[in-house]
Amino acid sequence: MTPRDTGRSLFSPVPVALAAVWVIWGSTYLGIRIGLETMPPFAMQGVRFSVAGVVLYTWMRLRGMPNPTRLQWRNAMVVGALLLLGGLGLVTIAEDRGVGSGLAATM
Repeated sequence: MTPRDTGRSLFSPVPVALAAVWVIWGSTYLGIRIGLETMPPFAMQGVRFSVAGVVLYTWMRLRGMPNPTRLQWRNAMVVGALLLLGGLGLVTIAEDRGVGSGLAATM
């Protein structure tokens, strides 16, 4: 049975989304490896998070969304701190200490 027989295509949303996750997620760990050549681990992730936050906030405002409430800002700061210190922060420390980017992406 071919994809044409089932009415599915390789360019339908699910395979495209899966391919995007593979490329974007995988390149994150390679980007960490490259970034560690010039910056300390937490500074690099702090800059990355700040740039991403500014881009997302600007995009949201340009689309006409209202400013976040104090509670939303607080919750976003808590989640960001946990990601920075626990999630990607520890991965960045591991890569800084010699764990390969491929292994980090797989784990």
